Amino acid sequence: MQLKRVEKQRGDERMEQTIPRSEFPRPDFVRSQWEPLNGTWEFSFEEPVFDREILVPFCYQSEKSGIGEMEDHKTVWYRRKVALEKEKLKGKHLLLKFGAVDSEARVWSNGQYAGEHRGGYSSFEMDITSFVKAGENVICVQATDDTNADKPRGKQSWTGEKFGCWYTPCTGIWQSVWLEYVGRVHLERVKFTPDLSELNALCEVFLSETEDTLVEVTATAQEGNIYLGSQRLLCRHGYGKTTLTFPDYDIRRDDLLWTPDNPNLIDVRIRVFSGGSLCGENSREDKSETADEVAAYFGMRSIAYSNGRISLNGNVFYQRLILDQGYWPDSILTPPSDEAIRKDILMTKEMGFNGARKHQKIEDPRYYYWADKLGLLVWGELPSAYEFNDRAVEASARELTRFVERDYNHPCIVTWVPVNESWGVRQILENTQQQDYCRMLTYLLRALDPVRLISSNDGWEQVNETDICAVHDYALFPSTVGKYDDMEALCDGYAESRYLFAAGNEYQGQPVILTEYGGIAFEKEEKGWGYYGKVKNEEEFLERLQPITEFLIRSGKFSGFCYTQLTDVMQEVNGLLCEDRTPKVPAEKLKEIFGAPVFA
Repeated sequence: MQLKRVEKQRGDERMEQTIPRSEFPRPDFVRSQWEPLNGTWEFSFEEPVFDREILVPFCYQSEKSGIGEMEDHKTVWYRRKVALEKEKLKGKHLLLKFGAVDSEARVWSNGQYAGEHRGGYSSFEMDITSFVKAGENVICVQATDDTNADKPRGKQSWTGEKFGCWYTPCTGIWQSVWLEYVGRVHLERVKFTPDLSELNALCEVFLSETEDTLVEVTATAQEGNIYLGSQRLLCRHGYGKTTLTFPDYDIRRDDLLWTPDNPNLIDVRIRVFSGGSLCGENSREDKSETADEVAAYFGMRSIAYSNGRISLNGNVFYQRLILDQGYWPDSILTPPSDEAIRKDILMTKEMGFNGARKHQKIEDPRYYYWADKLGLLVWGELPSAYEFNDRAVEASARELTRFVERDYNHPCIVTWVPVNESWGVRQILENTQQQDYCRMLTYLLRALDPVRLISSNDGWEQVNETDICAVHDYALFPSTVGKYDDMEALCDGYAESRYLFAAGNEYQGQPVILTEYGGIAFEKEEKGWGYYGKVKNEEEFLERLQPITEFLIRSGKFSGFCYTQLTDVMQEVNGLLCEDRTPKVPAEKLKEIFGAPVFA
C-alpha cells in the first residue's frame, strides 16, 4: 500500500497516523493543490454519537476499516476535524470531493448543511468555501443505505445475507475523500472526443461560472517530450469547445494511437484565466491570471463494427476479456491499494487477456487510469437494480449519466453495458415497457457518447438497438459446440436457456461475443460453487477449458469472448485466482489458451 506519513494533533498528544490510498484519486483530472482526507474518522451507527473510529475509505463491513461487522445498518455517521491554512484559502474556493458513498450522503461543514448526493457508485463534490475558516474545521457525513432493490446495487445483496452470486453490501464511504483548492471560476469537466478519420479531437470545456472566460488548452505526447499544439478558446455561459488539430504531426506515422500493445496517451494542460480584458478568443492581456489549472489526458483511439466484426483503430480486433468484479477479501469493493489495482491488470495481461469486463461495478478511477497506462480494454457496466419501477428508472439513468461524464476520457473503455441478464427487468422478454427502459439507457448512452459500442442487455433478451450480440453460455462443452453451427438460427433462438433477443426484436448481424462462459471451480474448494460441477485438478481444468476456448478463437464465428472470472468472490469460487490473488493455474499455461492466435 502506498502510505503517507502525517502528524495528527489530539489535545496535547501527538500521534503518527498512516493515510491509506494517499495517491491522487483522479489521475485523469489532476490539480496540484489538494489534500487527502482518507485515514481515521470518528464513526457511529444510527445516531451521531461518534463512539467508534473507522479507517476511510473502507466500508464498515470490511476488515480493513477496523470494524468488520456484517450486520446491516441503514444509517452511519462520520466526523473529522480538518486544519486549513489561511494562506491556502486566500482567494480560493475549496471543493470537498468524494469518490463514492453508498448510497445517499448528507454533508455538514462546521455545523452548516453543505449538500447531499444520491447514488452509491458515482463521484460528487461540494463547494464548502462559505462554510470553512482558517484553523480547525469539522466535517460531518451521514450515509444512508437501505436494502431497497429499486436502485443500482450491483452485486450487493439486498436480502440480509449472501446468496448465489450476490455478496456482502458496502455501506457508506468506500472511495477516497479529498480537498481541492480552485479559483472562483474553475474547470468542472473537460471532454475529449477523438476523430481518427480527421486526426483531431473535439475538446469541450465546462466551467463553474457563466461569465465569459478565456481557457488555454495545450497538448503534448510521450510524457511531454512531443509538443502537439496549444489553443485558446473563449467560454461563454460556462461552456466552450475547440478542435485540437495536429497539423505538424502525423499521429499514425509516429505511432501515437492508443492500443493495448502501445497505450500511447496525449497529455493536456487546461488553464482557466481570470482578470484582465478579453480581446478575442485567441488573445489575452498580461493582467490576466491563472484561476485554475488541470492536467488531463485522453487517447487517440476508435472502436467500431461493420460486417459482423469489431475494429480497433480501423483494424479487426479480437477481444479476449476476463470478467472482473473488483472484490478483495479484506476491503470488499474498495481496492486495498493502488498497487493492488496495478497488479490485477498486469496479471490479467499475463494470462493472455487484452481486456476486462468490469462486472456490476463503477470502478475506482485509478483502475481505468492503470488500464489506460498499461494497455487493457475495459467494458464499463452499470450496476443493476433488482426491482422495476419509476425510482429504478430514474436512479439508473442518473448513475449511468454520471458514470459516462466522469470516465468519458479514458481510452481503455470501449463498450458500455447498461443492463445485464435482464436483472431488474425480469419481464423484458414480453414486456414492452421494460424493453423501452433498455432502449432508453441505450439511446442515453449514444447521446452522451457517440464513439463507443453498447451491449444493451448483456447475455440474452436483447433489443434491436444493441451494437453487440452478447451471449452467455456456461453449458459450452466440447460436446456441445455444434449448437453454433448455424449462428443465424442460434441468434434467433437461445444458447443456454434464455432467448437471445426479446420478443419483437431480432438479430441484425451484430458482432457475436460470448461474454460469459467457463466459471470452472476446483473440487478442493469444498465451500462455494462454480458452473456445471467442479474439476479434480489442473489437468482436468485445462482439458475442459482448452477445446472450448480454441473453438471460440478459431471458429471464425465470434468477435471475442469473456471468461468467468478473474478471482474467487466470497461463496463463488470459480476464479482463475483465489480471493487473495494466488493463481490456481500457472499464468503461462493460461496464456497459451486465452492468447492463442486467431485463424480465419
